[in-house]
Amino acid sequence: MKPTTNCHTEVITMDNELELARQKLGLVSLGESSTYRLYSKGLVSEEVIKDDTKLVGGSGLFLCDSNDNSKKSETNKALRNHQVLTAHPEAVGLAAIIQGLSWALKLGVKSIQFFCDDDSIILDYVTGKAAPPKESIVVAKLLKQLALLQTSFTSCQALPLRSRDISSVIKLARDAIASQTRWIEEGDDTNTEYENCPACYAHVSPRHKFEVRSGCFHRICFTCIRDCVSSQLARGDTLLCPYPGCEKELVLEDCRGIVDDDALNLIIHRKKEKAIPVLDRVYCPKPSCNFLMSDRDLIDPRQKKSVERTCVECGLCFCKKCHVPWHYKKTCDEFKKSPSYLTSDAALFESLVKTQGWIKCPQCATVVQKNGGCQRISCRHCNHKFCYACGAACTRKKMSCNCSPEDGPSKMSSPSGESHKTRLLRA
Repeated sequence: MKPTTNCHTEVITMDNELELARQKLGLVSLGESSTYRLYSKGLVSEEVIKDDTKLVGGSGLFLCDSNDNSKKSETNKALRNHQVLTAHPEAVGLAAIIQGLSWALKLGVKSIQFFCDDDSIILDYVTGKAAPPKESIVVAKLLKQLALLQTSFTSCQALPLRSRDISSVIKLARDAIASQTRWIEEGDDTNTEYENCPACYAHVSPRHKFEVRSGCFHRICFTCIRDCVSSQLARGDTLLCPYPGCEKELVLEDCRGIVDDDALNLIIHRKKEKAIPVLDRVYCPKPSCNFLMSDRDLIDPRQKKSVERTCVECGLCFCKKCHVPWHYKKTCDEFKKSPSYLTSDAALFESLVKTQGWIKCPQCATVVQKNGGCQRISCRHCNHKFCYACGAACTRKKMSCNCSPEDGPSKMSSPSGESHKTRLLRA
């Protein structure tokens, strides 16, 4: 009798969920008079579950009224058909649409529009503008199933997705996948739920995993996401999701609570720096400020040739070329011969650059120190490739000068490291 009780409980729970969804959508009062919109996303992922690797699929479903906002409901479902998961990518998308339309029918929806990804051929398949390849038997079967399902509605229209943001639907699909990757291990006192971290393959509690918010919604253990952010920051790289093969850039909200305030400020600075073209970046020379600005925003239209700039943060008037407070009534050449310049921090730094054998990037003037290897280097600040001995530009991966590998300042640098790496130094 016990299985019957569990089954009965599941039916009641499902009925309650459907009733709640109907209320959210206003189907109780609106009935057949309204047209609803279905947004769906099917995803398949190779996941490590305990010690096995399996293909896992899930769909995210979002149903709303024609205004997209006033009445809405969402859910997610597992995609368990192995033939669908291993077929063409379109099969997973079609399966998600079928699950969504079936869900809408159970809710009592009679008129519906469903949307297909712009970068997918699914819309052409559904509207008959294109036919799947003969070998795509699974896709053909799903299209027949979808066509039959469409006849159950008084109106059912397939439309292109266009520019709508469906990140919430992608998250629902990811949640459906995550729910299938967990297992329970019995302990002495309690049963503990675990899932694998896709980056380090450790068995961790779902509570100890972090969900990336930048659009991919991959779930990574806190240790991996913290180590990833720290190492990428140290190298000056773009912060990317550590899930294998993912190229989604982490947003600032992903990093809050993972790194300290100093690292967060560095992330904000790097993102701001990345948004400004290299040759337009200007830094305030005041050591306690060092504020980053765009030179285009600082140039006075009436004095385009002037190198005088004013920091928008601290108000210091400075020379962009000399990188010192503005030298009134003196040209840059005159000022560099004056006692005030020779004792300035800028002059001391220039002296350090020469004695250490460092050089300035010919393109952005950032001081670089080669960390071993040949003379051909890339500036990490602007990615300009040049000869470290003479500064000549490198074109098509070839040196444009006749310098030998041992020429120039490179004799002062460390013999360790790769040839393409440089250290950035700024006054």
